[in-house]
Amino acid sequence: MLTADRQARPDQIGRFERLQGEHFSRADEAKFLWQTRNAYQSRTERELLQRVPVMAEDRLLEVGCGEGANLELLDPAPAISVGVDFSRAKVRWAARRPARARFACGDATRLPFRDACFDVILCRDVLHHVADKSKVIDELLRVCRPLGRIIIIEPNGRSPIIWLLGLLVPAERELMRNCLGRLYPLLDHYQVMQPEVDWAQPFPLGRVLFHYKWGFPRLSSWLAGTVLGGERLAGKLIPYDRWAYLILKARKRGLALSGDVALARE
Repeated sequence: MLTADRQARPDQIGRFERLQGEHFSRADEAKFLWQTRNAYQSRTERELLQRVPVMAEDRLLEVGCGEGANLELLDPAPAISVGVDFSRAKVRWAARRPARARFACGDATRLPFRDACFDVILCRDVLHHVADKSKVIDELLRVCRPLGRIIIIEPNGRSPIIWLLGLLVPAERELMRNCLGRLYPLLDHYQVMQPEVDWAQPFPLGRVLFHYKWGFPRLSSWLAGTVLGGERLAGKLIPYDRWAYLILKARKRGLALSGDVALARE
């Protein structure tokens, strides 16, 4: 497990990054279909993505897009959607689909885009896979337009289900330490207005029951409504800081830009 970002030893960081690359470098079609088609999971994904403040005229960048499921489910679809991921296999798979987005291969700590060219930056389930989280935040701010929006969605390690996932999957071990106290200070930045904190999915038991690898995804066709009802009831009993997802919404300081801006760096 990594220590604090700036205190981790080079050998720790090297092992951590190798583990992430080995576990997440391949395209996972089954996961994409589960996220976008499964009766339970697709519904919870859409509800989560409704927290992303996007408008039809926006230019949106998703950092760590994977196979493109989030960009597939966003509603309304922005005028321009771009997904970037470190995995060439995932990007190639996503680009072959008749999707509403463009895709590029790139490093979250060195994005292949010009300064200030996106209105909305979505960064979901990424920071706990990265050793230098502050550098990722710097890059999100660099490519975001002044007064643009940065949305960070991360699993909350104080949720029992998320903590268990981190315990069982070595590549997800950092989930066990993911919490508001570690993530919020990353946005304590001179370019960032006061971030807004939101929470989602109080106790996503269906994520385990209907998981595409470990569970019984076909049962969701009959049981999704019942399970979702139970989860909503749990939301009245479980404190917010134990919910499964933490959402940070921030605006970049500055004066709004007008006119089109080229996306790619020369």
